[in-house]
Amino acid sequence: MASKSTNVEIDERVNLVYQLLLDAHSRHQIHQYCSDQWAVSTRQADVYIGRARELQRLDAELERPQWLAGAVARLQDYERRCAQKGNFAVAIKALEDQARLLRFDMS
Repeated sequence: MASKSTNVEIDERVNLVYQLLLDAHSRHQIHQYCSDQWAVSTRQADVYIGRARELQRLDAELERPQWLAGAVARLQDYERRCAQKGNFAVAIKALEDQARLLRFDMS
């Protein structure tokens, strides 16, 4: 008999299933993945799928200002890292994308 998974292992599995859902894998494909990787039943795989879908639901509740702040912060990080590497074309594109998201007129 297999040992019981720890909470950390379960969270890691749910996050992997979450990524599989984002990558548009079917329920059957996720069942197969869970069976192959962790030797769990389809019932347990459905538990992981349910928890992953709950994470998706929570992500979907993110409000526009929160999403916008996160997107601008990521673009600022991309801009900084690209400029440090001398990839100025990509840095400028990240800056332009920030301006577009914030509705600054770049003309």
